[in-house]
Amino acid sequence: MKKNKLLIILSGCLLLAQNGLSQNDSVHKYKNEFGIDVTGTIRFFTKFQNTSDYSYSPTYYLTYRRYFEPGNIRFGIGGQVSDEEIPGMVGDSSIYKRKSNSVDSRLGWEFKSELSKRWQVFYGLDFRLSIGSERNEAAFFNGGYAVGFENHSVTYGFAPVLGFRFRINNRISLLTEANFSVNFSKYKTRNIYTPLSGFPDLPDEIAPNTKSVYTSFSQPIALYFVFNI
Repeated sequence: MKKNKLLIILSGCLLLAQNGLSQNDSVHKYKNEFGIDVTGTIRFFTKFQNTSDYSYSPTYYLTYRRYFEPGNIRFGIGGQVSDEEIPGMVGDSSIYKRKSNSVDSRLGWEFKSELSKRWQVFYGLDFRLSIGSERNEAAFFNGGYAVGFENHSVTYGFAPVLGFRFRINNRISLLTEANFSVNFSKYKTRNIYTPLSGFPDLPDEIAPNTKSVYTSFSQPIALYFVFNI
């Protein structure tokens, strides 16, 4: 009888130890986290929406985290590319181009603190970089010319971040965060003149380069679906 009790106790201890090891392995095994902005999706399929929600465009489409003990490295990226054709005026058979592209990225470090089994708070600092360009060969027509423009911009900044994580299970979570960013931007622009039939060429007009400094605050509105692998 005593031997049976001892075997039961030993078996229970082994099971507990195995369970603890398997949990630790699962915690240490999945150190990479990928996420996607699902704000527009959730608004589309709920009643809490309006017309503007259908054209919602996130800043960062994809996010990535690498887990460490004291905190996480965080990365996000987004952007857009557009290439359109613009017809000329009546009597002008020319086809003009309108192109634009941009890339938005962030890289930072965050600390984390457990509030409960399901809830976690994280806070840290991001470095942000955005690069964009736009070229429109025919913004309007005036005096025998198609008047267009070309713009280039570079924006970089720093943003303190505060966010919350809700764990659906050990590998799937929902995140939202707020941030306050200080941004520095540089702009280059010029006007482009394309002559219509019979008009002489005109040189491009290059405007002076400009700079700006501004701040912005993002409320915790965007919702990210993240998973560990």
